[in-house]
Amino acid sequence: MKKKLSVFLTALLIGANLFAQTLNDAIRLTDNEQYEAATALFKILIANEPSNATNYYYFGENYLLSDNEDSALMMYDQGAKIDPANLLFQVGHAKLLLNRYSVAEMKRNSNIANDDYQAVKNSYDKLSIKTPDAEAQVNEMKSKAAEADSLFHVAEANVKTANAKLDEAVLKAGTKNAQILIESADALIRLKNKELEKARGLLDKAALLQPKNAEIRILYGDLYSELNNGTLAADYYNKALDLDPKSVKAIVNKGRLYKRSTNFEGAAEEFKNAIKLDDSFAPAHRELGECYYRLGKLEDAKTEYKKYLDLSKNNCGARIRYASFLYLSKDYTGALNEIGQLKNTCDPNSPTLLRVTAYSLYETKDSAKALPAVQKLFDKVAEDKLIGQDYEYFGKIYILNNMDSLGVDMLRKAYLMDKSRCDLLSDIWKSYDKMKKYSEAAAVMKEKIENCKGITVTDYFNLGRSYFFSMNYVSADSAFAKVNELSPKYASGFLWRAKTNAFIDSTSKGGLARPHYEKYIEVAAADSLNPTKYRSGLLEAYHYLASYSYIQLRDLDTALLYLRKIQELDPEDKDNKKAIEGILYEKEQKAKKANGGK
Repeated sequence: MKKKLSVFLTALLIGANLFAQTLNDAIRLTDNEQYEAATALFKILIANEPSNATNYYYFGENYLLSDNEDSALMMYDQGAKIDPANLLFQVGHAKLLLNRYSVAEMKRNSNIANDDYQAVKNSYDKLSIKTPDAEAQVNEMKSKAAEADSLFHVAEANVKTANAKLDEAVLKAGTKNAQILIESADALIRLKNKELEKARGLLDKAALLQPKNAEIRILYGDLYSELNNGTLAADYYNKALDLDPKSVKAIVNKGRLYKRSTNFEGAAEEFKNAIKLDDSFAPAHRELGECYYRLGKLEDAKTEYKKYLDLSKNNCGARIRYASFLYLSKDYTGALNEIGQLKNTCDPNSPTLLRVTAYSLYETKDSAKALPAVQKLFDKVAEDKLIGQDYEYFGKIYILNNMDSLGVDMLRKAYLMDKSRCDLLSDIWKSYDKMKKYSEAAAVMKEKIENCKGITVTDYFNLGRSYFFSMNYVSADSAFAKVNELSPKYASGFLWRAKTNAFIDSTSKGGLARPHYEKYIEVAAADSLNPTKYRSGLLEAYHYLASYSYIQLRDLDTALLYLRKIQELDPEDKDNKKAIEGILYEKEQKAKKANGGK
């Protein structure tokens, strides 16, 4: 009897170890971003042990990490039915809620939508005749603002509910369940709505229960990385490696830390170390490829990405990510070719696939295909899932198709979503300038100068031009004065300031343009290497100075001097010849008069 019991227990232990290893294999496939292979293995595990609820939880995690939230929810629900007391599924449902909408993004979208509505309403209120089309536009913008407000409130409610679920799970688990503490902390660190201080408290409790758990140290590292405390983050990744020297995940996360701080050389070394330890860990190859791209080693980058694809079994997620990499490396044709191969095997409405298609078509200047591609992106992707770059490219594609008015609206939305993108204000300025909407161009360039860092001489010059063409000559003069101050050897700055003052002093009675034309001539003369590029500007300056000297100063000799200079540059100018002849005649008559008519 004892012998039979011993054999039974041995078989049970062997079976348990085999199962644990098999589950670990499935989890490792998820960590390795082989989501489709992991899915196949999880299905086998569930078929073999349909009553083991833990399989469902990690299967749900696999779906969550591969951006398939509907399937993740299905797994969590099925697992909870099998084992209602298993608190992992409460954590899983919380993760879904935390990852559904970013509160910060929804708040920003709400602010933009309400600003748009208010701007349209203000314009409508000023109309003397309120047309049905104008009223319809106001109502449309009001509806969009209300929808954006609603999504923001849903996002807030989701986070509140998720935190309540996590709190309840931790409370029910008691003080000895490290797994619930770890998974709850993971939810608050890794997903869209982070609560890092709360996560730190959970990790502190888990670390007391399992002081030798390397995964806890990795999560600490991830937490401090999110807090931009690179020193502590690296310290915890090293502590994880002390506990588990073969933790490829710790090395890769440490490399990501360096990559995040733009230390691409240091990051690449960490990813190489991870590959030496485990050449089959796909994320290490992908991360190394991205570092090589940042370092300008494009061929090495493509080699590593191909290894990543091979290890990921060419699953859809990996191949779409590869297409994204080709786009980032400016191989737009390659990205489009890759996407062409994916459309029949992968989800054609994948947001990333739609983005890379539209972006790459713009970069190849295929205006005819780019416009329907970006319209499809906006049709298929929910508004709350759109990113600033989507609006940016929609705007640029509109402009590429000579639909600048629509383009600047999209670029403005992109800028409002990320006000560090001051280059978008320059793009908006270019479109207004192209449309000859000079007042609007001046306003947007003024906005850039007042709100952005790294303002250049060109920005002030463009501001001056816009003021000039909108006939705001006083403001133009101030802008060109700044150009002269910042770049005293830039001849065009003095020329345009002279033009501006010629309009301010339209009769030239005050001679306001004179010193600026004279300065232009001085700066142009100093550039002996490029004399021809100043020809038109010099002609303009000499014409003004000749006219000013003759009309206002009655200085015939100086006027004649400038007319001679015009003659040197443009011997065929017949009007100038007549002016010279006229002054010579006048000088002759004056001389005769001075000599008593002789």
